[in-house]
Amino acid sequence: MTMHLGRTITTGVITAALFIGIFAAVNAGQPLRADDSADPSNVPGLAFGLLGLLSVFSAVVSFGRRSPMHEQQQREGSGPTFQTALHKYSLSGILLMGPVQGVCLSLATLICRSFAVDTGTPGSMWAEFFSGPLPCLAVFAAAWASTNIGLSYLSWAMLVRKIVILSVLGLLLFVALGVGIMMAFGWLEAANPLAGFLVAVVVLLVTLPLVIGARKLALTTGPERV
Repeated sequence: MTMHLGRTITTGVITAALFIGIFAAVNAGQPLRADDSADPSNVPGLAFGLLGLLSVFSAVVSFGRRSPMHEQQQREGSGPTFQTALHKYSLSGILLMGPVQGVCLSLATLICRSFAVDTGTPGSMWAEFFSGPLPCLAVFAAAWASTNIGLSYLSWAMLVRKIVILSVLGLLLFVALGVGIMMAFGWLEAANPLAGFLVAVVVLLVTLPLVIGARKLALTTGPERV
């Protein structure tokens, strides 16, 4: 479990560092591409969009083709990377990814807000980040929920990986989910802190049984524990 926790924390640190790096570049007026116009006034919306994108893809960072788990899977020939992870991680180990990701990204958001050029519209989540705990807790809950969605998708991908049509449909659904999550996080940035916190908590409570159920189904498609 210690090894798994270390990998989970490493994933959180990597996504938080990516978030801070991209935020800092745009906040300083540095374009992400040569044809971009980096306007610091766009930073609040960008920040929350990045939160959604990075949290939903955090599981891919941890279990992707360049991860240590993938290298182990290649050596052992033990099946797809995430299938191996599902067998090696306990349920608590899988569920731990969400709160760790939430802590890392909420702390990264707090750091970025401290040096943001645009302080947001009064009354919004971004503007009120230092007025109380609710904005930070809302980001924590939302990032946790988004990570759960990413984990649920990977479990679904393991369940249907041998059915080409369903795999393609699943990929398209994941892209659509990514766009939808970024839009939802964009709403969160401008929301009232209390409303944003309550919505984030409700979504989190919905995603917890989702990730548990998806994992249980995915485990039925592979070999017995390796």
